[in-house]
Amino acid sequence: LEDYSKGLKSYKKENKYFSSAKSIGIDLLSQKYIYFDQWLLNNTNIEFEKDDIEVLYWLMAAYSGSISSSRGDPFELINIPIVEKLLKTCLNLDSDWNNGAIYSALMSFTSIRPDLNEESKIDTVTYYFNKALSYSDSSDASLYVSYSELIHKPNLEKDLFLEKLNSAINIRVARENQYYLSNLIAQNRARWLISNIDGYFLD
Repeated sequence: LEDYSKGLKSYKKENKYFSSAKSIGIDLLSQKYIYFDQWLLNNTNIEFEKDDIEVLYWLMAAYSGSISSSRGDPFELINIPIVEKLLKTCLNLDSDWNNGAIYSALMSFTSIRPDLNEESKIDTVTYYFNKALSYSDSSDASLYVSYSELIHKPNLEKDLFLEKLNSAINIRVARENQYYLSNLIAQNRARWLISNIDGYFLD
């Protein structure tokens, strides 16, 4: 927001990290499944094992990060179907893995699906949000921040936007909690969003 050129440099740097993460994930799965690269292109079938889910999930995250940090690069955007394929595979392997992490990822993916109208997007993101909340016992602050940015912000729902962000901020952060680090990051972002709220809504 303050330095566009610096922001572009940051995105470029992040994109390199995500690209490296993609390569690592593909290499790991290719060592176990020699046709994995063909599977990504829908040219073969693979019966994955349940313990593959962690690498598949983080490979999906790397692809998603590459797309986001590319700032609309068409060579990255064509990988959106791969993100969907990896997400569906994870969901079929273990839908409740890592306390709803897959449903959290599905929230973000649904928001960019071109085949859904606005009402369907809201309903689907809300469904995944509630599923993720249930699995995480409402202890994951990032869910509230994501929902506020995916739904309330673009729909100019200022009061609901603030409500979700404050819900994130009010979650108790404890070192022994598995969400300790992610909650700190989410709460910092929530405070930053609130501090810049005048830029998102017209009173």
